[in-house]
Amino acid sequence: MIIEVDEYKKKIPGYDPEKSELVHSESAKLANKDFDTALKSQKYKRIIFMAGGTASGKTEFAFSYLNKKDQLVYDGTLKTFDGFQVKLKNIQRYTKNNPKIKVVLILPENTTKSFAAFLKRDRKMENITFFNTHILSKISISKILINSNVRVEVYISRVLSGSNKLDFIRLPIGKIGRKKLANNLISIAKRLYTTADNLGLDLEINFDMM
Repeated sequence: MIIEVDEYKKKIPGYDPEKSELVHSESAKLANKDFDTALKSQKYKRIIFMAGGTASGKTEFAFSYLNKKDQLVYDGTLKTFDGFQVKLKNIQRYTKNNPKIKVVLILPENTTKSFAAFLKRDRKMENITFFNTHILSKISISKILINSNVRVEVYISRVLSGSNKLDFIRLPIGKIGRKKLANNLISIAKRLYTTADNLGLDLEINFDMM
């Protein structure tokens, strides 16, 4: 089962793709409710959290590689560590079968192309949202890597030549190490912050608190 958070926006009366951010909180509540219900069903041996900025290829990866009967996939950006911890507590609270937990982070090979795809989508969001989700998800994953033993997999998404389809390349985290990967993610996040700042976008992110 794949819980695609953005799809829940379509269930909200009066939803307008041109103003999709107005219903994000409400759609997230609906997705979280279904997530908890799925946990209580005891059907799933594996629980997977997708992570990464908007328009990075998360949903395509989830439906291409993770759509299995015994897997519960939460397809969101995972932009806060606190939110992730809440979901971990709910897993402990509602499940009895000790499911395996994994986080899958998708990083676009070319952020410029990812931003271009973001601008062309029917589901419109503010430009600042693109950078916020890409930066905050990297910060969140860095905290997961440092402060937990939860398994993390990282894939680079890239557009195949001559098509609009994505290819995914897995990073060898074992060779890199969790701490070094966490530091690398923060470095990437800081570069994205600088790019956003150069575009005149005011992001309220304090890297000194990392």
